[in-house]
Amino acid sequence: MAMLKVSGTTKLLDPAVVEIFLDGAIRLADIDFQTWMRVRPASTRTLEKTSIDPPGAYAAHADGADFSFKAPRESNAKTYTQASISLAFQISAETYHFMDATALAEFVQQVGASAGRRLSSDAYGVLAGGFSDTGPDGQSLFSTAHGAQVGGNQSNTGTTALAEASLQSALTVMRRLKTPDNILAMANPSVLVVPPDLEYTAGELITSAMRGADLQTNMLARKGLSLAVAPYLTDTNDWFLLDPVTFRSYMYVSKGSAPKQWIDNDSDNWRMSDRIITAVGYDGWRGAFGAGVS
Repeated sequence: MAMLKVSGTTKLLDPAVVEIFLDGAIRLADIDFQTWMRVRPASTRTLEKTSIDPPGAYAAHADGADFSFKAPRESNAKTYTQASISLAFQISAETYHFMDATALAEFVQQVGASAGRRLSSDAYGVLAGGFSDTGPDGQSLFSTAHGAQVGGNQSNTGTTALAEASLQSALTVMRRLKTPDNILAMANPSVLVVPPDLEYTAGELITSAMRGADLQTNMLARKGLSLAVAPYLTDTNDWFLLDPVTFRSYMYVSKGSAPKQWIDNDSDNWRMSDRIITAVGYDGWRGAFGAGVS
């Protein structure tokens, strides 16, 4: 029995198990949220982020005149609070001893996929909840009433179904967005996010070379938008347009996926656990457009 137990332990501690787990997280889970959300390491449970507003536009300066000095202006603040998520399993000693190695590897791979899907779900939840949340500026992520120091409120939302005209309109709205001091934010959207229900509509809009019965050139195809299809978006009509450079969305991770596995000393059961400590959110709405279609 001692030899059998040693043999089982050798199988258990195979370093390939971690690779199999990560393969599931990367290959079987949809993690393309990283095309628009910034993933950053974190060393504290809470992270306070307060940005500084842009400095404003240059103005005429008379020869010999003094400079007009201004203090930098603090922008909106955002607190990210990390929390743990976990998943754990065990297999009885006898079941593990006779368990097919391929079946166990596939199970570990699926655990990794579950980790990746949870992170993706949290990321896309930022967009899905953006019509009813409260952001750092006191408005929801997608709102018609984002305030500014000068120039009046700005809007980054719509209610029209995804189509050629509504996508063109959203692109125009984003290109005209301004910073709090009323200069252009230079948002340049590059990612169109849709639920699976709109995948083919979106694909035709942004990839077809020609459009309409008269076969006019499709200028949207020249825009070079990439398409992110997110099954985590449960609303079948909402769609989103993002500029990953301007949109300040973040996923902070202080402990990433690093599964542990061991033989329990009392029961000889095989056990596996994984814990991730993370937080998601945004501290700047510019660079994001959301259409809430009823």
